[in-house]
Amino acid sequence: MTSRRTFTRNLSHAAAAVWLTARWEQVEAAFASPEAPLSVLTAAEAADLEAIAGQLIPTDDTPGAREAGAVVFIDRALGTFAATQLGAIRDGLTRLRDRVAKKRAGSSFAALDPKAQLALLKQIEKDDRHFFQVVRTATVMAMFGNPSRGGNRGKVGWRLLEFEDRFFWQPPFGDYDRPESPGGQ
Repeated sequence: MTSRRTFTRNLSHAAAAVWLTARWEQVEAAFASPEAPLSVLTAAEAADLEAIAGQLIPTDDTPGAREAGAVVFIDRALGTFAATQLGAIRDGLTRLRDRVAKKRAGSSFAALDPKAQLALLKQIEKDDRHFFQVVRTATVMAMFGNPSRGGNRGKVGWRLLEFEDRFFWQPPFGDYDRPESPGGQ
């Protein structure tokens, strides 16, 4: 597995590329209601992506990607601002299913036990880096996006980060923003 520092650097580069090339109305559409049915992914694709997301940001004593509704966000993103990534996702899922089928005929990634899923994801991180990074970036965006747009269901990601979601800030924001004192100091 990569270090947290490398993960954060790679994630910021990938997220910036996606956000900079997207039109804002498409990004908002991706954060649609989490109750809406899937629009792009098949049920099998969604199950495998949900299992991957659940391994990337697992549920433990805090909610993870499943509780945040990551697969719903990913589906919306692939139908809107991240549509160019749909081929990479589908091709990667096909390769993933092929790997699983070699080990367990008729099984899917979602049907594997968690230890087998994690072991396979470690291999994919090395062997199928582009697919892994696309799914990881989408999962993180779903986990920590604005919940009013459909991602980060129940603000689980924000609570995990202890993010204060005031969305209204008033100056002074810090010492750098305070007016100078009358004596110039």
